[in-house]
Amino acid sequence: MSIYNIADIPVISVQLNVIQQEITYNGITKTISESYWKDELTDVLYPLWDSDKDKLIMFTYFTNNTYHAKRRKFIKNFKTNEYEWKDYEMEQVEVSEAESLKNKLVEAFYLIDSIENQNFQVELARMYAKQKEVSPFSIRLARNFLLSETDWAVGTDSPLSEEDKSLYITYRSKLRDITDTKEFSVNIESTKFPISPEFYQKIYSKNFADVEYLSTENQFLPLGAHYLKLFKDKIANYLMLKSMTETNYFDALLTEYQKIVYPPDLPDQDLTKEESERRREWLESLIKNISDELDGEKS
Repeated sequence: MSIYNIADIPVISVQLNVIQQEITYNGITKTISESYWKDELTDVLYPLWDSDKDKLIMFTYFTNNTYHAKRRKFIKNFKTNEYEWKDYEMEQVEVSEAESLKNKLVEAFYLIDSIENQNFQVELARMYAKQKEVSPFSIRLARNFLLSETDWAVGTDSPLSEEDKSLYITYRSKLRDITDTKEFSVNIESTKFPISPEFYQKIYSKNFADVEYLSTENQFLPLGAHYLKLFKDKIANYLMLKSMTETNYFDALLTEYQKIVYPPDLPDQDLTKEESERRREWLESLIKNISDELDGEKS
């Protein structure tokens, strides 16, 4: 009976998926841009790994310094008399060649990672600009952020007791009601947010033990610039992820809305004051519809 040592089992270090144009390194996958693929990787792969007749589809390098290369070629099937693609394992080449390709892929992985991080920071900085003032947009954004932050509390796998969970259900209901309040319509700076269940349990209830959660006016506080500043990082991240993952048109909407809320130095000469106001109202309505849709997904 043979005995296998788990340490001898090869583990994937780097993998290149040519079909998907992806690099996986230490379990993390990055997508390769078309420009980087053409400018940097094509020459590295051709003609040893990838040629006109034999196309590389997968290269895998393991932690024990072995590799596996899978290729595909277009050949004639003489049984059917038709041409078809056939996958096969590429013949072994010098280990140094495989190691050289592995090093290039690791280099590509870190380059892609640094570009993604830089783009993230640029996008984050752009989102910061949208948190400078209290506006209908920032109120909705803060409200949706707070709803997103408490999704965990009302899930089926929530660790909370039924009593504590009911507090979060009430809290989220009051958050959704914010845009229906009089303050939101006529005096946006005075819009009030409910205190959180955590604040109620740790602070408020210590002084008002017999007062039910969110049953009194003094449990609703103005958002205020300090509140936006406190959550600036998290709100910016939240908004960026929304624009990237939930609605294809959300980012375009933000750009258009930004032009209305923070117009450029030179006004748009093509729009009259009435037309600009109608556009503003339309965008406000569209943002509300989007928010309602996202809220509906969470409820």
